[in-house]
Amino acid sequence: MNNLSAAIYMTAQGIPFLQAGEEMLRTKIDASGGFVENSYNSPDSVNSIKWDTLEDEAYQNVYNYYKGLIAFRKAHAALRLTNADDVNANITSVDGLDDNVLAFRINGGVNGETSDGIFVIFNPNNAATSVTLPDGAWDVCVDADHAGTEALTTVSGSVSVEPISAMVLVKKES
Repeated sequence: MNNLSAAIYMTAQGIPFLQAGEEMLRTKIDASGGFVENSYNSPDSVNSIKWDTLEDEAYQNVYNYYKGLIAFRKAHAALRLTNADDVNANITSVDGLDDNVLAFRINGGVNGETSDGIFVIFNPNNAATSVTLPDGAWDVCVDADHAGTEALTTVSGSVSVEPISAMVLVKKES
């Protein structure tokens, strides 16, 4: 769920905001072992970032996913449109998807984007979903477990998106 939510705001237009430590699944636990939801008046022992958690593989995987999302966002200028007119002219939502599934296409070439387009899919459901892709070959750069600028695989026609995950694809140059 954390990777899905990060993919949502890292592929959204506007300036993304990361809360300190979310890239390493930061939790705030008090002396009794309970979770602290509002820690404004808690001591440093609760509010400090526990850097040693990054030694755990699950935390390292989330950390690397965030690094990949940041690299992907930096590499694609179409994710940084600066006004509503550009957003409205260059982003198209996809209809006819399973309940709760959201997908949209961002045109290539806009705002200095070097790719031929980006296709983003969010599946918050507990079951995989199949999504028909626009024509052409698409490089999968973000999936449930990996994010970055390199293609994980190349697909065309349709893709299966894992439960509670995102998929971000970049159109291969013609």
